[in-house]
Amino acid sequence: MPLFKKKPEKTKNKRQRTKGTTNPTGKVYMPQNKTNSVRRKGKKRFTLFKKRSNKSNVQRRNKKNISKILFYTFLALLFVGLLYISIISIIRMRDNTTDENIPVEYVVGLEGIPSYPGSEFIFKNNIDEISVANFIASGNSAYRLPLRTTTTQAYKYYQEVLPELGWENVLSVEVGSEEMKEGEYWVKGTSGLRIYSKFNDLWYETLTQEEAVTGLRAKVVEEAERELLLASQDYQELLPDFPWILKVPKEYIISYSSSAYKDYRTVQFRKIGTSESVSVVPIGPTGDILDNYLQEYTELLGANEEQNWTIANTILAVTSYGTALRGTITNGPENHDVAVVSNSYNGVVYVMDANTPKDPFLDYLFENMEPANVQR
Repeated sequence: MPLFKKKPEKTKNKRQRTKGTTNPTGKVYMPQNKTNSVRRKGKKRFTLFKKRSNKSNVQRRNKKNISKILFYTFLALLFVGLLYISIISIIRMRDNTTDENIPVEYVVGLEGIPSYPGSEFIFKNNIDEISVANFIASGNSAYRLPLRTTTTQAYKYYQEVLPELGWENVLSVEVGSEEMKEGEYWVKGTSGLRIYSKFNDLWYETLTQEEAVTGLRAKVVEEAERELLLASQDYQELLPDFPWILKVPKEYIISYSSSAYKDYRTVQFRKIGTSESVSVVPIGPTGDILDNYLQEYTELLGANEEQNWTIANTILAVTSYGTALRGTITNGPENHDVAVVSNSYNGVVYVMDANTPKDPFLDYLFENMEPANVQR
């Protein structure tokens, strides 16, 4: 029995010691709380759920941002498209208004051929000159295109206009063709028309139907034969201090002499074994009408030869360096083919005089001789 009594005493004493004794270490031990453990788990669940919610929100925001970007991009493209259409419409309205305001004018010298809107006849200030009159009478004309207008635009204009007037576009020859002359060729009945570009201007030439259909092939062949003949020769050059530059075939003898105009020299090319010759004679300073220079030359020639030389005909021509004159002078039984050219190097006008009609060497001089400041 004593054993059963001691145990309660020990328990009682222990409780008393615990209750009445302070903690010697000073440490506080928190009791485990099951409720706190549950709360921690609850927080973990809450934190995990929140992270998942943020990720979904970010995805939704990204989708909204992409939708906004696409929407505003569409609006920008729509605005640009409407602006472009508006500008094009305004330009077309202005073009139509301009076309309505500008009266239709016709090419000088060519009946029934409208000139390009806004273009200007190049020789309008020299219309009374004989050479210009002959140039027009022979079925030729030339117009200066408006600023910033290309030859392609002019060709397109005639592609729209000329068919309505009964013209048919039979040939288009590009620059550099070795078989035909460049330009646009048209045919109406038995008449032909060539429209081409020279010095960025628009030129017109009346042709026959055959010439238009073939693109002036016969003329190209004739020029090629002449060039081939001259190309087969060895060349000699003019004196270094002469104001003209030219490669001369060695079958020609070159001779220089003084002229009636100041101290400028005349040069003569005489073909060996023949009486054919071409002279290049200085007449006077530039600034006057080309026909007047030719008239002065005939008077000078007549005084030297004691013969009466007159101008048979003249026609306006063009070289690679400027406007020129081609024509014929006669004293009755004798005819000379001539050309009047201006030298930009020394400011002097020269007359090319061939004593034989249709001398190919005169054509060679006219096409190849250039002022000294053009090339060297």
